[in-house]
Amino acid sequence: MIARLARAWTDWEAFWDEREDPLSLALVRILLGACWFLDFLHIWRLNLVLPLFAVGEVGGFSDALMRDDTPWFYEIFPGTVLTAQVLHMVLTLSALCICVGFATRTSAAILLVGWAAFVDINSYADRGIDTLSRITLIVLVFSQSSRMLSLDALIRTGSFWGDGSTIPAWPRRVLILQIVVMYFCAGTSKIGITWWPMGHFAALYFALQDPAVAAWDFSYLRHQPFFFFSQFGTAVTMLYQWTYPVVLLLMWARRTGQGGAWLQWAVRRRLEWVCIAIGGLFHAILAITMNLGIFPWAMLALYPVWFHPDELRWLGARLRLAAVALATDRR
Repeated sequence: MIARLARAWTDWEAFWDEREDPLSLALVRILLGACWFLDFLHIWRLNLVLPLFAVGEVGGFSDALMRDDTPWFYEIFPGTVLTAQVLHMVLTLSALCICVGFATRTSAAILLVGWAAFVDINSYADRGIDTLSRITLIVLVFSQSSRMLSLDALIRTGSFWGDGSTIPAWPRRVLILQIVVMYFCAGTSKIGITWWPMGHFAALYFALQDPAVAAWDFSYLRHQPFFFFSQFGTAVTMLYQWTYPVVLLLMWARRTGQGGAWLQWAVRRRLEWVCIAIGGLFHAILAITMNLGIFPWAMLALYPVWFHPDELRWLGARLRLAAVALATDRR
């Protein structure tokens, strides 16, 4: 028994100590950094910097200076318009630095602290995707995502692509675990009756009737067979999110070769990729049909973590061959 536990612990350590090419994590850094940068830029474009970042005394929505527990940011800095503007500028520029990979880990730490300060100042402006973003920032602070496709790599090695060195694989795997937890918790938190059979699976229908959320006029969903399609989408969403941890089981079975006949059958048919593809399609549909800010785009920006860097390189090679063949055919 002791020997078995010792071997299991050794395997566990080896799993988290593995190294890999930085490509997957670098793509996540670039895509998420772009989402964050554009989101903060959008706040400026809508003239919402003052309402969201400033205190009520100078025209903001925050009651930070009226609370007994004054946010630490406004204990250090004065509650002025300039302070709010500087905080927003720091968040915007640090997100841009993460995207281009300049002083990446320091920029991630700055963005994490600044974002936390913003939430403390105006907690009503915080969203679920913001919480997930800050969790991702913690991982990026301790990762080496800038070893490739970054200005840091260019400065250090003379090449934007880096020097080919590997990085620890644990940050990518932690993000995979975070996505699984997020999906499962999203499912278990859906306790409204319209998500369930007794509520006729009408949650998606009601969401698409809300003019504050719906991107288009979905009034036709009131009629059949369109209402049925919305019901089907709601039911599939619930089933998908409640069963999402199965993806981890399938990935474990593929890695170890263990599991029963049914599990190995699912592995041979790459059913984990079916689950992942459904998630990607789900977020793409959300981006088209609903006004949810950066949520669908930021979730899609995390999806490179599902791919081992070798798989991404294989996919890139296949796409290049297809492009060459297409160009040749056109000639």
